[in-house]
Amino acid sequence: MKGQLQMDKAEAIHSLFYKFERPPFKAKNRFIRSATWLGGADDKTGELSPAEIKRHSEIAAGGAGTLITGLAYISNEGKSFNREWGLHSDERINDVAMLSEEVHKFDSRLIVQLCHSGGQRDASLAEGTVSFSPSGGIHPMRDFGTCPLSSHDIKKVIADFGAAALRAKRGGADGVEIHGGHGFLLTQFLSPSINKRDDRYGGPFENRSRIFHEILDEVRAAVGDDFSIWFKISMAEGTEKGYGPEEGKALSVALLKSGADGIDVSSGTSYAGALNSPSILGVSAGESEAPFREYSKEIKKHASEKQLVILTGGLRSLPVMAGLIEDGTCDLLALSRPFIAEPDLINRWIEEDSRPTACISCNACFKTAKFGLVDCPILRDRNEGNWDPL
Repeated sequence: MKGQLQMDKAEAIHSLFYKFERPPFKAKNRFIRSATWLGGADDKTGELSPAEIKRHSEIAAGGAGTLITGLAYISNEGKSFNREWGLHSDERINDVAMLSEEVHKFDSRLIVQLCHSGGQRDASLAEGTVSFSPSGGIHPMRDFGTCPLSSHDIKKVIADFGAAALRAKRGGADGVEIHGGHGFLLTQFLSPSINKRDDRYGGPFENRSRIFHEILDEVRAAVGDDFSIWFKISMAEGTEKGYGPEEGKALSVALLKSGADGIDVSSGTSYAGALNSPSILGVSAGESEAPFREYSKEIKKHASEKQLVILTGGLRSLPVMAGLIEDGTCDLLALSRPFIAEPDLINRWIEEDSRPTACISCNACFKTAKFGLVDCPILRDRNEGNWDPL
């Protein structure tokens, strides 16, 4: 019996590396590089740098079945960070084409994440320009004011998502992920503590979540049925007066019913504090892994056979991830910080070095952004040219 259990566990782990197909999506394995801002774009044009394209190529070459790009802004007023990639203009379609070519070279899939910052943007971006949020005012952890979005402005946001999604498709990507979590504009609409509107976009849950569905409809009309549309959702805002798991789940289920191809399960916001951050500190292999698993398991119950549930956050070891697939918690496994530390992580596992990822979830990688491309200062070799603090 013990030997059989060991064989069953081994087979469950091996199955993570098998081809996965759920039309229109297919991948060579169940591992996803989760969306990660790397800070490798031109500040003025939003053009991707060769270094950032190379990093995507390294991760694809390293065995990841799917790569989700770092957030791409859909309009100039929706830019969140300095050195963020932009898909706000047809001029940037070639960026997608170059990424697609590099990623597809290794039989990996490319999903482009689209985002609007709302009030959650770098202060330097707000200088001399207008920043928007659902109701105006000052966004948490920011010190500049924002203007409330008018009905016309909201229609533009929705149209901008559709236009950016079409650019992703024209560039050869395999799908898009609409960023509806972590405190950006769509989270701000869902948040009862931030959204104080008194029209059809504010008040009860149905109104606060309306823009998600209108974006889904717009994007679907733009790209058709043969192109994956995923939503990244923070299941809870993580603040005292913010929305909780009940509304995060209700939104996710409603989006699935409305035809979304997948839900990428995350939680927390950048302004909720360390304990409720999407990037939880100190996750290690074992009991602390997969902190958002219960949310994912609930969403999975409502997904059809054609729809995907992706679990993001704190995935570190093969036995735990195999168990998550085996017990029906999720369909796909998304990792971010481990790929910053080890771009070739999946190939290491394929070659039967099954030790957990070397990432210790210290978040030191986020501090490297001021030196150039985000990287792991603990594990990566500086001589590779990817990280130079000097």
